[in-house]
Amino acid sequence: MAAVPPNTTTRTGLAERLVSRRGAWVSILLALVVMVALFGAFSSVEAPQRSGKAPASSESAQVADILATFPDADTQTVLLVATRTDTTPLTPADHDTLTSIANTLTTNDSPTPPRVLISDDGNAALITHPITVGDTNSDTATTINELRERIGTLTPPVLTITVTGGPAFGADIASAFDGADITLLLITIGIVAVLLIGTYRSPILWLIPLTVVALADGLAGRITATTGTWLNLDFDAGIISVLMFGASTNYALLLISRYREELTTTPNHRDALATAWRATLPAILASNVTVVLALLSLIFATIPLTRGLGVPAAHGPSTTWCPVAPLCVDHFDRVWTTTICTQTCIMVHTRT
Repeated sequence: MAAVPPNTTTRTGLAERLVSRRGAWVSILLALVVMVALFGAFSSVEAPQRSGKAPASSESAQVADILATFPDADTQTVLLVATRTDTTPLTPADHDTLTSIANTLTTNDSPTPPRVLISDDGNAALITHPITVGDTNSDTATTINELRERIGTLTPPVLTITVTGGPAFGADIASAFDGADITLLLITIGIVAVLLIGTYRSPILWLIPLTVVALADGLAGRITATTGTWLNLDFDAGIISVLMFGASTNYALLLISRYREELTTTPNHRDALATAWRATLPAILASNVTVVLALLSLIFATIPLTRGLGVPAAHGPSTTWCPVAPLCVDHFDRVWTTTICTQTCIMVHTRT
């Protein structure tokens, strides 16, 4: 009886079609069309501003609600501290100048001009000035900045007047985060670029994953902004870019490492990429789902700013594995069978 020859038919799956010459170009063009359409659809959406509100059940929030019922709830006092630039005691002429400035700053909130208080050593003077505060520190910062600009035009060169007090302190804290998202993003991109250059050891190859991640980050930013607007959530959008670059770089390093390993045994680079793609899919998918579920757990947080970050932040890592979603369908049984077997082995090993 003749032996049955082995089956040498090459299985052409979705991975092989996508990494073929024609499939690669079709995939790239299709991805660009979809991204352009989504960018256009969400182009007018902006991420909501962080509010920094305390939980409604906290004592500070309850006191704030009570204070809001008072007639002058939106009025607070700032302190103007005046000194001489040469650090000498204030002169009588300086006293007259400060009194004139206090009279000029008189508003409807304070129809009576504030009194200028001189320190015991005569080196400093204090002026109290009421202002109308906003709902958040960022809103109050606008009023504080306008007051500082106005005082700057009234102050002679021999004097220095600084604005402090509770409202000014809160405004300065809010202003400390201005530009922090851009700085954090640039530092993240720099670190990722160094890692990619050191890993790929190529002057060009590292630009490919970095460019793809940048496009995905831009798209994820618009999607998260839309989600935050629809659900009326408060969150810090800057951390989402860090998640995007970190997760995507991890996936890129894993895929390229497996691809290079496969090239040592597979002469055709397209077949090697298809094999590497299928081999890394379970790890990438499991890692991504873990991150998404961890971020979704933030919806149980007490702080509104942290709670609002959960759902929008989960959209970021979800966007990074959209390109491998077709493979999930093509190899659904294999992926989940492998995952279940792996978890079973871990449980058996733990029990024994």
